[in-house]
Amino acid sequence: MSTKDSTPQEETQLPSVKASKEMNEVLRVAFDKCAKLIGVSEAQKELGFAAQIISKSPTLQKCNAQSVIDAVVNSSRVGITLNPSLRLAYLVPRKGIATLEISYMGLITILKKSGGCKYIEAFIVYQDEAFQYNPAEGTLTHTIYYATTEAEQKQRKIIGCYSRAVLLSNEVVFCFMPMWEIEKVKRFSEGSDSKWSAWTNWEEEMIKKSVIKRHFKTLVSNAEIAEVIEALRIEEENNPLVKSSPKKNMFDFNFEE
Repeated sequence: MSTKDSTPQEETQLPSVKASKEMNEVLRVAFDKCAKLIGVSEAQKELGFAAQIISKSPTLQKCNAQSVIDAVVNSSRVGITLNPSLRLAYLVPRKGIATLEISYMGLITILKKSGGCKYIEAFIVYQDEAFQYNPAEGTLTHTIYYATTEAEQKQRKIIGCYSRAVLLSNEVVFCFMPMWEIEKVKRFSEGSDSKWSAWTNWEEEMIKKSVIKRHFKTLVSNAEIAEVIEALRIEEENNPLVKSSPKKNMFDFNFEE
């Protein structure tokens, strides 16, 4: 018998959400599903993180029960942890529905684990920095300027963001998005103006995530494994564009529409 099935349900001790009997039942159901995907030991850890997150959020506690189960289980499906200290993924309440929000660091982790690249990172470009990008030649130079005070940093204007990926062949490739295009992504993202929105709470992360997600379009074809495909499917379902269009291939991230 495998490790995933070796521990009887009644012997498993799970963390609980205080003053919420219904939510504890929800976590039990989520645990059973996660255990089948990642094993009992890892599922206990992830449900501990989930209980910790939910306990601190009265709004999450009021979310639809099935959506909470789905959000927690989705993290196991894509192999990403809910550990708050790592900031790879979040449980986010949206109009009574709990969703899994994968951060840009989470997307990077999934892509690196899949073998799509050796390394990938995103960098924000400010107006007061020396920056040149030639997409035809695939060259990019960026001299980073570090503000000396928080006040100075807040006054700086962002002109765009780029990602730099090192492929398995050691080739370096870039993807750049100007800020007007990133703002368009934000404007078309459902619920982006909500106080719970990632755009409201983690703006710099979402800027980087926008370009990382676009870069996936060219990198994922070399690493179409289940975790990557599932991560992108979840991203599209949980972060739909307000302006709907005919159903397209899941990797067709056309932000211009």
